[in-house]
Amino acid sequence: AIVDAKSSWTYHHSDRTSTVATDVGAALGFDTDELRDMRHMALLHDIGKLSISSRILDKPTRLTHAEFERVKEHPLFTQWVPERVSCFADLARPASAHHERLDGGGYPRGLRADDLTLPMRVLAVADVYEALTSERPYRRAMSSDAALAEMRPDVPRRLDRDAFSALEAVLEERLPETPAAQAAVDDALRAATVLGRRLR
Repeated sequence: AIVDAKSSWTYHHSDRTSTVATDVGAALGFDTDELRDMRHMALLHDIGKLSISSRILDKPTRLTHAEFERVKEHPLFTQWVPERVSCFADLARPASAHHERLDGGGYPRGLRADDLTLPMRVLAVADVYEALTSERPYRRAMSSDAALAEMRPDVPRRLDRDAFSALEAVLEERLPETPAAQAAVDDALRAATVLGRRLR
């Protein structure tokens, strides 16, 4: 809750990412302990953003190179903070890998497929999906179908095929998305964003 309260634009991001990640993990056959760890990893994955200025996180226009380089440091802080807490130490490095990609083109360490466990891959897929389907200062939220279409070209070169397929299966089991339902979600997101700005 503290992490997500950093910005009204990412309010509930960690919680929603954890829901997607655990649903995908369950579809992939994760056991109870693995699902617990998956949830904790997802809830912790953006704790490093507490080190990033809100002026950067909430910027409504394209980030400068220097600003983006600063944002790319947040996974390092995501590792450094939880690893100092004994009960979270084993989850710190996996949680910090949510921006790594199978082809080595992610950040902050440029890890490749052999370095990324299945939970890390699931977290990456869940994080991308949740970010695309949420309102941001620089773009509108995408529908589920649009987000999947946006992600699909990165499978399997950058995003894990099994994790992505499991995400598709999970979404197919949910209620179909109608224009009216999506419009209601969009209205709620805009209202929450306006309220968040007024409260700051």
